[in-house]
Amino acid sequence: MQVINPAFVMCLIPFFDIVVYPLMKRAGISTTAAFRLVLGMFIAALAFIVCAFVELAMERRVDAWNDAHPNDIRNLGTLDKTEQLHVLTMIPQIFLITCSEILCSITVIEFAYAYAPPSMKSVCQSMMLLTSSFGNVVVVIFTKVTKSDLYQYFMWAGIQVFASCLMYMICNKVQEPLDDYKNKMLEGDTVEMTITGGSRKGSKASAAGSRKGSKAYAE
Repeated sequence: MQVINPAFVMCLIPFFDIVVYPLMKRAGISTTAAFRLVLGMFIAALAFIVCAFVELAMERRVDAWNDAHPNDIRNLGTLDKTEQLHVLTMIPQIFLITCSEILCSITVIEFAYAYAPPSMKSVCQSMMLLTSSFGNVVVVIFTKVTKSDLYQYFMWAGIQVFASCLMYMICNKVQEPLDDYKNKMLEGDTVEMTITGGSRKGSKASAAGSRKGSKAYAE
């Protein structure tokens, strides 16, 4: 099952670029980096909810077995394979978390390169990795709250929804200033390219004139 996520990533990245994002634009749905980031976080919460329902179905099968066989108590690890859910029931949540990964991880990289000044692009990338390590620490701490995987999935879904709403509010406040800054950077690049192009043309004209003068003098 570990190969499914990389396979989904390789297939869905071009699918999003060719199909999903153009359809969103035609439907009038925003495709800005901030919106995609928040949308990806909500999809991640949905993936946790799907995991919770799969876990609930598995626990119900264990309970049904134990009720039918009181002298042979089992758990999720010892239940017969014929009584367990099929391994392919993991595909929906893997698909959702892959969509979330594409919307969040790739968008964060795009966001850093689109809005960060050249001197800060590497810093923004390192901050992204820092938040990932901080998230791992949070997972270690919150997994001590309950040993039940079912409760943990719902807990992570709630935390993800809260983080998504917080990110939405932050993006609403910073999006306009960032767009203004980006436009100023683009205008500055355009002016610089115009000046550079004009100086190159002037250099070529002066070089051509000097060559003509040299020929006339030689004659």
